[in-house]
Amino acid sequence: MKRYKIFIYGFLFLFSTNVFAQGKDLSLNDALNFALEGNDLINASKQQKEFAKYEKKAAKGNMFPHLYVEGAVTRINEPIILSLADARAAVIGSNVATYSALGGQNPEQFKQLLESKIPAFDMKFQDELFYNLSANLVLPLYTGGKISANSKAKETEYEISKMQYDTTVNSTITSVIENYFTAKLAQEAMKIRANYLEDINKHCTNAQKLFDVGMISKTNKLRADVALKEAQREYDKSVRDYELSLVVLSNVIGESITEDNNLSTNLNLIEELKDITFYLQTSYSNNITLKALNKKQTMLQQKTKSIKAEFLPTVALFGKYEIYQDDLTVFEPDWAAGIKAKLDIFNGGSSTNEYKAYSAQQEALKLNIENASKLIATAVKKYHHEAETAKQQYESLQSSMELTEENLKLYKKSFEEGLATSIEVIDAELALEKVNLDQLKAIYEYNVAYAKLVDICNLSKNLINIDILGDSNNDEE
Repeated sequence: MKRYKIFIYGFLFLFSTNVFAQGKDLSLNDALNFALEGNDLINASKQQKEFAKYEKKAAKGNMFPHLYVEGAVTRINEPIILSLADARAAVIGSNVATYSALGGQNPEQFKQLLESKIPAFDMKFQDELFYNLSANLVLPLYTGGKISANSKAKETEYEISKMQYDTTVNSTITSVIENYFTAKLAQEAMKIRANYLEDINKHCTNAQKLFDVGMISKTNKLRADVALKEAQREYDKSVRDYELSLVVLSNVIGESITEDNNLSTNLNLIEELKDITFYLQTSYSNNITLKALNKKQTMLQQKTKSIKAEFLPTVALFGKYEIYQDDLTVFEPDWAAGIKAKLDIFNGGSSTNEYKAYSAQQEALKLNIENASKLIATAVKKYHHEAETAKQQYESLQSSMELTEENLKLYKKSFEEGLATSIEVIDAELALEKVNLDQLKAIYEYNVAYAKLVDICNLSKNLINIDILGDSNNDEE
């Protein structure tokens, strides 16, 4: 079943990862570089950071004057014409009356003459098709602090996006370290079990020779045979574990690693463990989650200020100049400038409720910050304790290693002289194998706990030396 899973995972990697050069060494630093260059989450977080950066710049732009050109082509149902027919009739009537009073002959004919000579009193104000093109300027003078609050909120969001990027980087580093050393542990365990298998195989050969000459019993010979089969089974299992660990590591770093590639970084203690006080203080001041929550608190405060500004008037300076003047009516000026003010009287209570919502969110965030501080301190103590325990276990096994090696030499020699049994030799082999594996496991547990510890303290980048992270927080403003 495990081999089936490994086959499926390997098949998927032909499409999802690059194939690492066959037979080439892969160091921990190489694995970290691969993961950090091609990790989708890191690249997505980087783009989110870019988005927040330009959002911040856009918010700052609202502080400057807004200059824009506006144009339109309009068609109406009919021209707008001012008709003064009544005035024209009055003029003609008064002239006819004057003419009659002065004794003029045939007033009706005179009236007809005036009708034909005096043009219609009509004035066209607007054609049915007309054009507008104007330059406009708006400069906010007072907004109740809304623009500055929004700008500061966006700046804080940008700071949070940078922290989220660092969080993704740190978690990737931790994941790579854990999976690299998991594969390295599996690789070393496979080597140890291979050596053990070879030793047991030699022991079986010697046991057969001694049995043939009657120096050992059949029980001792059978015990050696059983031990060989168990050693073979354990070795086969270690090979499968190693293959699976490489599949997982390949998934993390985005490169297809096979058994032909040697994991060249030795399974040693990464760094010396400092006193727990150092990590507690560092995590309190440097933990990204805690810093992001505090930044979010600042952001909510600025957004609350922005909502409060909705209750205050806004005042702006405006100016307008008509670039295309041919279609202007007599009532439209060539330019205009002035100051305008606006105050919302009623908006259905949306501003009030939004203010209350942000205030409630701030209170909830305070509680989250307090809870996060406790959880972070607990995690620091947990991983520090695990690292310390693993280190003590490793150091205590150093002396056990010498003892088990000497015991094995003694029992092998005694067995060849017929003074020891197969069980004693095999037990000595198993004891040495166990000490070797336990020592490697202790180193692995120390490194994993240490990686998680420095992750909490935002010190993961100190474990590596790679150029691609050099400008992670130095974006061009």
